[in-house]
Amino acid sequence: MIQKLFLALFLLLIPEGPDKTGTLSSPLDIPLVLSANFGEPRADHFHSGVDFKTDGVTGKRVYTATDGYVYRIVVSPTGFGKALYIRHKNGLSTVYGHLSKFRPEIEMYVKENQYARQSFSVNLFPDPGKFAVREGDIIGYSGNSGSSMGPHLHFEVRRSSVENPLDPVQFYDIEDNIKPVIRSVVVYPVKSLSKVNGRKEKHKLDVSGYNGKYTTVKNIPVLVYGAVGFGIDTYDFLNNSWNKCGVKMINLRVDDKLIYSHSIDEFAFSETRYINSHIDYEEHIRNNFYIQKTFLEPNNKLSIYNHAINNGIIEFNDQELHEIEISVSDFNNNCSTVNFFVRSVKPDSVEPVENQGILMPYGQKNEIRHHDIRLSFPTNCFYDSVFFNLKKAPADNNNFYSDLHFVHDKYTPVHKYFEIAIQPNIEIDESLKDKLCLVYIDEDEKESVSYAGGEWAVGFIEESVRTLGIYAISIDTIPPLIQPIRFANGATLGKNSKLRIQISDEFSGISEYVALIDGKWALFEWDPKNSLLTFEPDPYYIRQGGKHTLELNVKDNRDNESVLNLDFYW
Repeated sequence: MIQKLFLALFLLLIPEGPDKTGTLSSPLDIPLVLSANFGEPRADHFHSGVDFKTDGVTGKRVYTATDGYVYRIVVSPTGFGKALYIRHKNGLSTVYGHLSKFRPEIEMYVKENQYARQSFSVNLFPDPGKFAVREGDIIGYSGNSGSSMGPHLHFEVRRSSVENPLDPVQFYDIEDNIKPVIRSVVVYPVKSLSKVNGRKEKHKLDVSGYNGKYTTVKNIPVLVYGAVGFGIDTYDFLNNSWNKCGVKMINLRVDDKLIYSHSIDEFAFSETRYINSHIDYEEHIRNNFYIQKTFLEPNNKLSIYNHAINNGIIEFNDQELHEIEISVSDFNNNCSTVNFFVRSVKPDSVEPVENQGILMPYGQKNEIRHHDIRLSFPTNCFYDSVFFNLKKAPADNNNFYSDLHFVHDKYTPVHKYFEIAIQPNIEIDESLKDKLCLVYIDEDEKESVSYAGGEWAVGFIEESVRTLGIYAISIDTIPPLIQPIRFANGATLGKNSKLRIQISDEFSGISEYVALIDGKWALFEWDPKNSLLTFEPDPYYIRQGGKHTLELNVKDNRDNESVLNLDFYW
């Protein structure tokens, strides 16, 4: 009754929108140093929070930023790993990711649900009154769980009403007086008649400068004609950290007129994949650079754009010299600019480049149906209309059961999943059909073949995928490997010891595992980045002081199975 009364009063105090004027308490009791910031470009998404350093170790105490209640708890082998989500009365929510463990009562609640659901991975939504927290309460301990590649705390602030992430640094006093670095700028011919230095190719300009002032190295005008766009390769440093971070704002001016502006203060998770249109995707795939474009493709629905005259595309056809200025700013308004010139020059020939391939308008469904491959792209799958190319070649590898199908190229991004179905080019024994799968071949990395899923359906292997490139059919009949780490059959597990078992699969990957101890389901934590299962005995779930039998079943994504039987004493 008291809990319900507390919750009712708490909910009445929640305003309609977040209070951005106040500050939040630090989630750590060490100096806040960032290794990654909000909105930083990442593969297929913007970074939705900040990463606080934890001195390179796990186990730092993590505190509640302000009063609230735990509304979600996630345990996952990927993503944020072990994460807590807390709702606050100021219209905000906070997220604490990659934890090593939760505080005891939350840890117990999670374990009870894991055993009840017989699953290490859980996504829990406790009643609002179950875990009320006060500002400064310890809620867990920092770690390296999930997809984290090193110990740190991933911290988010969200607008509770829509779960949109906000820039957390606005609520903290983060020291930063370092101006962003500008590495290069790029000039793009955008339409069929456009030219840059007389060619229908983008032109990259290296820059030089320091402390916020940059110019192009050669400092000579770029010759342009027609519709042209610009891009910039830039990053930021913060005090006390050598990690490259993202910038917050980019502005483009032509002859001192503002043409384009964006600022990353907030975004929706549903739109974050549009980053593949915001950046020069080909440059990212080829060289792992994040060149941010200052012009928009037709199907770019990001909400970060404040200003974009003609979608940031400039028509140059007046035979005049024009000054280009691109400025970049960080969250603390440290600003850097690069200035250079372009000259509008009509080339000798303005004949349009003849496009090769099948025109696929981005705003409609597009399909290709051949006797050995079928493709179906939903509406708005592409960011702009594409002249699509499809070809095939014989496979020179006995592990392939089809031709190699070149599905356009991997340098063109797609926003949505599309359907692909490929037919084998040899007769398949009925017993092997469920072992067949699609594979993706990376032409730039020798012998790089990765599992792409798929199911047998009326003579084809079908799957939904989200990457263009080379596909074929292969097979996986090899079961996973299971190897206990420094532990033999019949050994004794020490009082505070953990049982560690390495499981791996060389091709299709681990699909599921089930561990039984004395015939009952047992909780083994799964860390895929280290191919590691870990069991920590709990006397509440396993009898202490005797012999126990472990049976571990591991399957890969083609249902190949391995079994480990092991006796141990504890």
